[in-house]
Amino acid sequence: MSDKRASVLMVGSVPAETAEDVFRLLGPALGEQLIGMSYGEPGFRNKWIVFNAPHVFEPNPGLEAVNKPKPNRDKSVYKHLEDWVPTSWEEMWRFRVRDGVESVRFDNLHYSEFAQESYRTFRRLRAEGVIPAGTRFQVSLPFPEDFTRWCTGADADFAIMTRGIEDALVVEVDRLLGIVPHEDLVIQWDVCWEVFACDANDYLGREPLAWRASGDPFERFGHYIERLSPRVPEQVILGMHLCYGDLEHTHLIEPRDLGIAVRMANLAVSRAGRRLDFVHMPAPRNRTDDAYFEPLADLHPGSGKLFIGLVHLTDGTQGSLRRLATFKRHYRGPHGIATECGWGRRKAETIPALMQIHRAVADAL
Repeated sequence: MSDKRASVLMVGSVPAETAEDVFRLLGPALGEQLIGMSYGEPGFRNKWIVFNAPHVFEPNPGLEAVNKPKPNRDKSVYKHLEDWVPTSWEEMWRFRVRDGVESVRFDNLHYSEFAQESYRTFRRLRAEGVIPAGTRFQVSLPFPEDFTRWCTGADADFAIMTRGIEDALVVEVDRLLGIVPHEDLVIQWDVCWEVFACDANDYLGREPLAWRASGDPFERFGHYIERLSPRVPEQVILGMHLCYGDLEHTHLIEPRDLGIAVRMANLAVSRAGRRLDFVHMPAPRNRTDDAYFEPLADLHPGSGKLFIGLVHLTDGTQGSLRRLATFKRHYRGPHGIATECGWGRRKAETIPALMQIHRAVADAL
């Protein structure tokens, strides 16, 4: 992955109504530089994982919703939000496992269905030249705890729901591999709540980490990697996005440095059972200091590439280049650039400027 195409990672979401809108926006502007093109989690999916609450969890007979968004909120204020979208932690979805239920089965997480629909559009637009020839189709799949940790309030419920999600993700990956040709596919593990669990000591006891899950969080993460990654054939590009959250463009946990991300990346490489082609790590806007990047000296990515999430709209090309300069003092391996997280919660009118920053910073690699 040393060519120009692999210089930019589109982390995931884009503020657009349809996959075609996403492809037409990104194809001409960044298509030649992307490792893969995501369909952007358009429409109601731009809340990342939250749509699973009403679509996957609430209908499940083994679960009970104990908290959910208020149906009587002021429509003049929240007129653009569907009723299932929470507007605060106080009205965040919460679920419990019903009494007597020891296991929960999820028959369909719908991600492969979303991909199938979007991939048809992707191929058509690539054939028309809107998307450059050779561009791969990227699908981002949340890791197991990203489905469950934020909407459970007890360790036992979390464990039962997460086991069910893990089993469902195995099926979802297999379905996806039957839809998109392997040589045309990029799979990205979206890893967020697992990062929180591994870096949570100073934050336990308050939202979003009001309680600690049982066991070693690094071992849980390694188990997910070990079970899911070997299912992905070598012809598929496989990567991982390590995330510290993006609620109103702020981290839910502020990283001290890249130490936790490096430890998780090394663990993933050692337990993936196949090549890990890339890993993505965040670089906060205010971190141009050497101390933040120093842990990269301990990164052992194998043959994989590091995408550093240092692109920020707020301080533009110059600020992103300052972070890049510091990063380069501490990492000599293959690398590319990205934002810290997906773009879905941004205002749509900011995306052209954001893409221009990506192009300018990629040219400086």
